[in-house]
Amino acid sequence: MASNPFRIGVPVTGEELADRETELGTILKEVLGGSRLFLISPRRYGKTSLLLESRARLQARKIPVAYVDLYQATSLAHFLDLFARAVLEAAEGTVEKAFRIAGEFLRALRPTMTVNAEGQPEWTLGFSQQQPDLLKLRDQILALPQRLAERKKGRLAVFIDEFQEVRALDGLALEKAMRAAFQQQPRVSYVFAGSKESLMWEMVRSRRSPFFRSGPTLSLGPIPSREFKIYLSNKFRESGMRIVPARLDDILTVGDEVPFNVQYLCHALWIVKGGTGDVSSQDISQALDYILASEGEYYTTLWDQLSLHQRRTARGLARSGGATPFTAAFLRKHDLGPSASVARSLGQLIKRDVLKKSRAGYHFADPFFKAWLLAKIP
Repeated sequence: MASNPFRIGVPVTGEELADRETELGTILKEVLGGSRLFLISPRRYGKTSLLLESRARLQARKIPVAYVDLYQATSLAHFLDLFARAVLEAAEGTVEKAFRIAGEFLRALRPTMTVNAEGQPEWTLGFSQQQPDLLKLRDQILALPQRLAERKKGRLAVFIDEFQEVRALDGLALEKAMRAAFQQQPRVSYVFAGSKESLMWEMVRSRRSPFFRSGPTLSLGPIPSREFKIYLSNKFRESGMRIVPARLDDILTVGDEVPFNVQYLCHALWIVKGGTGDVSSQDISQALDYILASEGEYYTTLWDQLSLHQRRTARGLARSGGATPFTAAFLRKHDLGPSASVARSLGQLIKRDVLKKSRAGYHFADPFFKAWLLAKIP
């Protein structure tokens, strides 16, 4: 049996990436031009896949790219270790060369090398959160990209994913140190990517933020429906399934045109159809049921974590068909009390990534959670 052509839960690159040529072109132009670009994206829109594909295309042009995921960092020391190793490995090309050069550039540290269960080399620089000279080492590490680029007499790019998490590590102090260091690095380009939109926009728009107006921004939106439908149609055809344009429209509607959700729905469709046959409306409904069953425990836990007022607000929005949550009729129908209480609940639901806000109003960040609410919460 052929494998499922709709991959979920892992970043994709190359032919597996749906469109995004415009965004890829922007990232490449900004990086090659020496910019510090801010990539701001909702969750589930393929941000990490876009970064990894950009890295691959830049590396094909002989531009080394270091990739750092700030979600992995548990402390300032851990971040410095991740950042330094990523930059060293990108600049030097191999773990062994990076390990050797680390001792030359960071004499205060004692790098150690081990071999993992797969026989691959792993190493660490040996940072400690209690290190007395941690702040001095911080500044040395942040200056490292420029020093390595100068050593190679070339350019270097650094991609920092989930950049907004920098504030959880050392507040504004680390952010200020990064800004001070990075603006002195003419040979290094940076892409700061984040999925907590409100925080990322605050970081680039607030005059109190160290990174206020320090580079161009790129906001990641839905994949254009025409290009997305061509991509999906080709995937279905290559896997031995057939789908008419009307069913592709249904898929985009059910998935709310969110790239991850659309891919997830197609993944489930392939499973319920056994990878063969024509896709019908009933098949799409069965695929949605499959997803709700698979995610049921997660959605139940999420629901349990909400306050009673947040639950009533979410339930009301799910059932309102897009009605504004501040009208007297909405407040009365869903027993929500004063509008100030609704505003607080909406704010908390946005922080929890249950809702997102746009010019058109409030929407569920995960359309499948909305479908679960409609099916499970009477």
